[in-house]
Amino acid sequence: MKKIFFWVFILTGFFLQEAFSQQYNQEYLDSLDKVGSKPLLTRSSRFTIVGYSAAGFSAGKENVSFTGFSFNPILLFRPIEKVLVESELETELEGSETVINLEYINASYFLNKYMTIRAGKFLSPFGIFQDRLHPSWINKLPSNPLGYGHDGVGPSADLGVDVRGGIPLGVSKLNYSLYISNGPVLNVGEEEPGEEGQLIYETAEDNNKNKAIGGRLGFLPFSNSSLELGFSFQNAKPGDRNSEYKDVKASQYAADLTYVKQLDFIKGIIDVKAQWNYVNVSDVYYPDPQDTTGTGVYTFNNTRTSAYVQAAYKPTMLPGKILKKTELVFRYSQVQIPERDEEENIRQYTVGLNYWYTWRTALKIAYQFQENQNAFLAQVAVAF
Repeated sequence: MKKIFFWVFILTGFFLQEAFSQQYNQEYLDSLDKVGSKPLLTRSSRFTIVGYSAAGFSAGKENVSFTGFSFNPILLFRPIEKVLVESELETELEGSETVINLEYINASYFLNKYMTIRAGKFLSPFGIFQDRLHPSWINKLPSNPLGYGHDGVGPSADLGVDVRGGIPLGVSKLNYSLYISNGPVLNVGEEEPGEEGQLIYETAEDNNKNKAIGGRLGFLPFSNSSLELGFSFQNAKPGDRNSEYKDVKASQYAADLTYVKQLDFIKGIIDVKAQWNYVNVSDVYYPDPQDTTGTGVYTFNNTRTSAYVQAAYKPTMLPGKILKKTELVFRYSQVQIPERDEEENIRQYTVGLNYWYTWRTALKIAYQFQENQNAFLAQVAVAF
């Protein structure tokens, strides 16, 4: 009999505790509703996955191969109305290996309609190519211009904090981005002989106490925003704080142009993009990889430049569905990099034809002219 009373007491206490907990939780949720917090938790929170994918083909003098397979999911999460968290995973096939890179991950707070504060790893607002044009479904050709990309001339991504936004100036507009980041790291050739003086970007940890300061200003003079002129800069000290390179300076500048407009006299849309990058690193002495004694040093003028001009034409005003979906593209790009005793100047010309099945799905074919490296390129790019 005592055992029965014991278990009745235990079960009664359990059910009373559950009832009390439910009542307390409901009262808590009701209190949130009264102060306006509950709608933020339930209605403003959003999560979605977008992204893009591509597959390509390349036929050159020495190699014919299916290549360029990539899948880039972009995760977007908005916990409250004024906060956006975004991340992109770059998944590619390199040889027989699947390589996954974190393209960017950052959180933005929309302070007002003129200013957004962002922190994390973000695509560098150094010109327009990496920040706006590099995804395969946006890039109008199957390849990147010379000197633009993860190992290019100028930063592709930064780890830090930036403030960005736009300001109306009458019929004109001004957009801006100013940031503080870890900045690049100077390669002194200890582990990679022959690459002395190059800047290594996207470093997760800084090698000194100095921070890179950079930004971009874009000016749109016309009311229809058809033309944009931009200027970018980044100044940093990339040398290790415990080495003789601690005072080395890296000065980087870029200028860009965008012109997009439908013109009646050509019966279609003309799209022009251009960018010029300039990188200069202080002249210092590096270990000489050609010296067998291991004690020799050498120096050189460490200035690198890259530039490209691209023009595309889409006959949107001509009759016929097929013609309206085709696009002609031409791009000239060049990169100039220092060598031991002279500068190497590489030029490239690319001509392409695109067919847009939809606004986010394209078949691209192109022929690329470069000394001893001519190639036929094809790519299918899809955004989702």
